[in-house]
Amino acid sequence: MDRVRRSTTLPGPPRGALYVLLAGSLIAGLAGLASLAGCASSPPARFYSLTAVPSETPAQPASSWPVAVRVAAVHIPPVLDREEIVRRGPANALEISGLDRWGTPLDEMVQQVLTEDLLERLPSGRVVLPSSPAPAGTDEIVVDLLQFQSDETGTIVLQGSWSLLEPASSVPSQVREVRDSETAQPSDYGNQAAVMSGMLGRLADDIARGVARP
Repeated sequence: MDRVRRSTTLPGPPRGALYVLLAGSLIAGLAGLASLAGCASSPPARFYSLTAVPSETPAQPASSWPVAVRVAAVHIPPVLDREEIVRRGPANALEISGLDRWGTPLDEMVQQVLTEDLLERLPSGRVVLPSSPAPAGTDEIVVDLLQFQSDETGTIVLQGSWSLLEPASSVPSQVREVRDSETAQPSDYGNQAAVMSGMLGRLADDIARGVARP
């Protein structure tokens, strides 16, 4: 007697469920391709820096400033304390660039550039670098900026004050308010950085005149 062989077929997933799985895989694959395409097409960030500018007047003689000075601190508004470049927009709005950024924190960069500017304006050996040990008798300069940014028209405003503190004193021997403005190209952040550098140079001129002693 012949034996009848029977094959057993396991039930597969319902046809509707199979369609759902395939559709889900296709959507996930397309989403991954779109993500990769978006990353590939995103423009790179642009970084800018401020630079020292030459003095328009000769350095002061050593006899006019017998002690050393140091730019001890620079304070900026919290809204400017970020990597992205910020400018004022219309109706009290702030415009934060997603691609245009400062190479280093703005307050540290202003401190460095002002120090370099003063090195060209004061006698040799009279400017102490911010991170260097200060000799006894060194006066300290503190800069407080209320504004240092452009608006949508390209007008840049530097407003604030600088103070001079003599050794072992917490009360400034002098405080001078400053305000400067200049127009740069609204859409050119490199040009704006150059204009801001020039404004720091003029601030250094004012500091150099203010700290000179007879």
